[in-house]
Amino acid sequence: MSSTVLNSSSISELPSPEFFGTSNKFTYVNLPVVCLALLRRPEWNFGFMLVTDFTEYFHNPYAVGRSPESLPESFSLGNIFALESSKVFAITVPRDKMDLYWRDLCSYSPRMRNYDPQDEKRCNFAQEGIIAMINMRVKSYSMMTEGWLTRIQICNRTEMKKSAFKAHLKKFHFGGFMTRFLKHVDKTLYDTILPSFPIDSYLKPEDIASNGAGGVKRPYDELITQAPKSRSISAAQITFKQQFTQRPAESPEEEEEELPSFGLDHANETQNTNHDNVSSQRPAVRNKWSNYSVSRVSFSTISSMSMHDTPEVTMFETTCVLANILPEIDLLFVRPYKRTMKIPPIKLTLTGSKNERIFAELHTESEINKFFGVQEVEEVIPNIERISNKLRQLTGSQIKIRLQKALLNLDFGYQKEYWACRTQLQDLGDVWNYSTQN
Repeated sequence: MSSTVLNSSSISELPSPEFFGTSNKFTYVNLPVVCLALLRRPEWNFGFMLVTDFTEYFHNPYAVGRSPESLPESFSLGNIFALESSKVFAITVPRDKMDLYWRDLCSYSPRMRNYDPQDEKRCNFAQEGIIAMINMRVKSYSMMTEGWLTRIQICNRTEMKKSAFKAHLKKFHFGGFMTRFLKHVDKTLYDTILPSFPIDSYLKPEDIASNGAGGVKRPYDELITQAPKSRSISAAQITFKQQFTQRPAESPEEEEEELPSFGLDHANETQNTNHDNVSSQRPAVRNKWSNYSVSRVSFSTISSMSMHDTPEVTMFETTCVLANILPEIDLLFVRPYKRTMKIPPIKLTLTGSKNERIFAELHTESEINKFFGVQEVEEVIPNIERISNKLRQLTGSQIKIRLQKALLNLDFGYQKEYWACRTQLQDLGDVWNYSTQN
């Protein structure tokens, strides 16, 4: 099959999954990114890498909560910035390349010896701020865009001194990437990467702002450097799990030596998709909620519940604030030219009065159709404007919602537990006063 290389300047400029469905070519892209983490569990026949270039893309499995639970839950650069899940892109890594990528990553800094790509609690090295050029194959799967790693080249001081390498970076929009990256640099991150990356060529210590744009300041002055502490995932922890991997490419021996190709010569390295099935499903546990078909609870109660101990038969009704909707409302309804309309998976961010947060999700076609009160997706077309206005009105407002534990079948035999929304859109604004604490 023939191949093509996209000229995307950032992850946000990657095409929608529909594009790859109509193409009869292998599609590749070269991008500068920050490496965040690398993990391969012993029972897996592959690994995962997650990267960011600080732009948003909502069609990747990580952004819609379709990543395995073992992946890191949060990523920080320096002391104060935490990335939104929509700014993290998941890439599959061939099993036979994991060791090579890890050796190259470890060459970036002696601190990398403190991490372990086979330990979910020690695989998150986002705070190291490792910048790299990647080449990956991109393709569609289940209405999502997947990345398959073909090459990585670390951007360290040695490489950045070489004129050929600098010309290579310029070709692939490195300047725009650095503009975004510098907005996330605080003093801690600056001092961390200074020995390995020429950050002083872009920014002087006295010019570092106390707060930058594009990140989310954490409520506590904490560094998230490891995966979730326990596999007992509570509803409040159903943020999109992430995982990351990366490797630098071989360094040229001479300054003007031709750089390794970021084209198609390694296309066959990522074509092995025969992965072992690994399930994250746990045996059902009977608890105090098992005797209820519908249970009214406070939002603080449901946000503190352990997901895997929650029965699938019980619906929980609660009031909360609908803080956000992903994808953005204007991106919900997509009708490719001469093709059937599609609605991507939807995530509703729900918050309480004490800053509790959980997510209500809609993944299957049945869930999405019931939410909009239709039998077929095409029935939404005449009402898109009305539905969009309703969603905008509800955003930031108090709502009543029913949630039920559900299981989503992921790629390669995984299953993910999530709170499924069981309330139709037209009923979300029907608020009742909850006065007793369950």
